[in-house]
Amino acid sequence: MAQSLSRKLKHNVEDTLEDVGKVLHRAADELADDAEEAVAQAAVGLRRAAAMLADKTPPAIKSAARKVTDEVKQHPIASTAAALTAAAALISLMAATRKKPPE
Repeated sequence: MAQSLSRKLKHNVEDTLEDVGKVLHRAADELADDAEEAVAQAAVGLRRAAAMLADKTPPAIKSAARKVTDEVKQHPIASTAAALTAAAALISLMAATRKKPPE
């Protein structure tokens, strides 16, 4: 009697766990679908914002950006070094202003 009761309990627990697993699996699928839709909507919005920004950008800025892009493509190592130097200078400047005691 005790064995049959423990078997029934074991089967009930296994069935319940299986049901919980199925529900969690469905919930994860729905969440993944929602996340994919949100990312797709964000990408559309970003694309639209980029197009609007490109439309509003003056021709002189577009020309300068093309020139910079061409220079970077022609001299990638020098461009990287310049960018790293600028980043280091900005970091140093930020660190120096944080260390100043308030006057």
